[in-house]
Amino acid sequence: MDPDNLSRTFSKLAKRAELGNWHPHELRHSGASLRLAQGTPLHVVSEILGHTSIAITKDVYGHLLVDDKRAAAEAMSGALLGA
Repeated sequence: MDPDNLSRTFSKLAKRAELGNWHPHELRHSGASLRLAQGTPLHVVSEILGHTSIAITKDVYGHLLVDDKRAAAEAMSGALLGA
C-alpha cells in the first residue's frame, strides 16, 4: 500500500472513530514512550524502532527517562550511605 494512502486512510478512520487527528507515525512514538515508561531499556527500544544509533533514541525520548535518573541517584545514595 502507498504510504500516503495509508496515512490518509488511517487519519480518516481515527477521526471517524472520534479519536482525534492521528497519524500512523504517532503510534510509533506512543509505542516507544509506553515501552520506556514500563522500564524497557533504551537500547532495546532503539533496536525495536530500527534506529541506527542509541543516540537517536536518546535524543528523541531522553526526556522520558527522568525517573531512571532519580532511581539511579537514590540507589547510589543508598549504597554510599547505607540507607
